[in-house]
Amino acid sequence: MVSRILVLGAAGGFGRSVVTEFAARGWLVRGLVRRRPGPEAFPDGVEVVEGDARDRAVLARVVQGCEVVALAVNYPFAQWDPGMRDATAKAIAACRDAGALLLFPGSVHGFGRQTGRALPEDAPQDATTRKGRLRADLEYMIRRGCDDGRMRAIIVRAGDLFGPGVRNSLVDRLFGRALAGRPMLWPGRLSVPHQWGYGPDLARLAGDLVARRDTLAPCQAVHLSGHVFTRQGDFLDAIAAGAGLRGRVARTVPWWALRLAAPFDPTLREMLELDYLFEDAVILDDPARRRLLPGFQTTGLEAAIAATLSDYRGHA
Repeated sequence: MVSRILVLGAAGGFGRSVVTEFAARGWLVRGLVRRRPGPEAFPDGVEVVEGDARDRAVLARVVQGCEVVALAVNYPFAQWDPGMRDATAKAIAACRDAGALLLFPGSVHGFGRQTGRALPEDAPQDATTRKGRLRADLEYMIRRGCDDGRMRAIIVRAGDLFGPGVRNSLVDRLFGRALAGRPMLWPGRLSVPHQWGYGPDLARLAGDLVARRDTLAPCQAVHLSGHVFTRQGDFLDAIAAGAGLRGRVARTVPWWALRLAAPFDPTLREMLELDYLFEDAVILDDPARRRLLPGFQTTGLEAAIAATLSDYRGHA
């Protein structure tokens, strides 16, 4: 029998990568979207359903027949709470009712401020911000949902994501501006280490883990170490080389300037509490990945950047 996956937030960055990855593996893919994208967004054969991931009745209908539910919805920072909390609770309930596995993309926010020590999958989540506490709460909710065996879960975590379909204020100011021949903007020091994950790699990691789901813990967390730079400026230099950007390739935006602009921009207001992610390294190690999938290889940086730039060109 062919397996079926439901992807909530299928049109987003991670969601689009999951749809593409599982379709290529021969799964039947059902994607829930708030607004139907153009026909070129997904591979042929993907079932697209319009609806709200926080609508219990909609979820009860679309989860039917699905072995896996990928919770790939995301909301603007200002809507994370209660948006992400509500969507996660509804997805957990749907998985428990259907006996499905929940695939959830975690993040570094729940770990709080760090000192450069690489964090394994079982590192304590000592969140120091509202968003960090929220992300830690979401994972706690998922773990509790798995306690009685009515559902299972896989949590994959990575650093900042880039890749085809990934669009947000951070990557737009890098890839979008580089293609436009303008200096990239970075909120922090370029000398600080930083970690990036390529979206298709995270989806491929998820696919490999789902393929061996019966051997995993009831709630299994796995990290993607991805691409770690000893200085963030090296990543920007690689983007500039791929985009053919000459001259001054980047400039930093001081946090005092962002604070001055924050009253006029809700995204900036929410981003201010994340300044520690750009001033101190928060790096994920992946011992569980090495144990479970020792042969897994990430996409080379040059190829990953080229694919991301190509996607930006095609959706300018």
